Amino acid sequence: MIRSKTLTLATTALGLALAFAAPANAAEWKLGHILPPDHPGNRALEAAAAEIAEKTDGRIEITVFPAGQIGGAKEILTGLQLGTTEMAFDGAGILSQWLPALSVLEAPYLAKDFAHLERLIDSEAGQALMEELRQSAGMLVLDVWYYGTRQITNNVRPIETVEDLKGIKLRVPEVDLSLEFAKALGMTPTPMAFPELYLGLQTGVVDGQENPLPTINAAKFYEVQDNLALSNHLVQFVAPIVSQAAWNGASEADRAIVVETFAKYGSDYSAGVIENEKKLVDELAAKGMTVTRPDRAPFAAAMTPVYDDFKEIWGADVYESLVAVD
Repeated sequence: MIRSKTLTLATTALGLALAFAAPANAAEWKLGHILPPDHPGNRALEAAAAEIAEKTDGRIEITVFPAGQIGGAKEILTGLQLGTTEMAFDGAGILSQWLPALSVLEAPYLAKDFAHLERLIDSEAGQALMEELRQSAGMLVLDVWYYGTRQITNNVRPIETVEDLKGIKLRVPEVDLSLEFAKALGMTPTPMAFPELYLGLQTGVVDGQENPLPTINAAKFYEVQDNLALSNHLVQFVAPIVSQAAWNGASEADRAIVVETFAKYGSDYSAGVIENEKKLVDELAAKGMTVTRPDRAPFAAAMTPVYDDFKEIWGADVYESLVAVD
């Protein structure tokens, strides 16, 4: 499992300097992220922080700052390098700004589900990427939590085949892979800030969007979208991330406590997200959305030219190595 391997990486196999003794005074770590305070992920982080403080006898005190209180996602991660923050909670998309090859973990149709994504990250190729992130950016991924699987909604027609997507104006985040994903399936990608999306869907500036089911429900997109296609095109993780400098200042025993505690709360949180997604399919149908379940294979096949284009960024054999992971 990813967690046992991550613990090994975090405590012994990262090529760190010799273990430091625990500092006499408490290490105060700031953990920033952009999710709202009532998000289950934030609640899990806060619970983990409280348990870490207790189990380390106050040697590591983590204060969680949700909702961008100490900056946006990029600013928080930059802070890990500057020493203004010690921890972050984010995923491969934003981390790829420091290590472009990490974007391979968000290749559409690479991961079948979260368990498969864990195995991909736990593989030799996945662990090599995590180690390169540590070495090049000083950021250590402590665990892998489930963010969600992205699905497509639209107001044009129910989606059963790739052909049904042609011509749909799809809102996408301003990420190269997302733009190419939409183009490869015949859609017109339209970058738009998330806070503007509800109005954009309501007024027809865009026909559709793609997000995990909990986001679709929480943002009330069912009010302005008729059709939900369970495209399952992108399985995403979110991770507690610590700076190398902060990690170096903790004893080996305290590092183990940190990793084990985040793994425990992450496992419960991820299971909750998976269960919630199962319920939301019926809930969104009950709220008026027409739900379809298109075959993934033709959609994935349409992405082949995109994979070829990104090999230069990912590395010649990285994608193939990950595809080979069952």
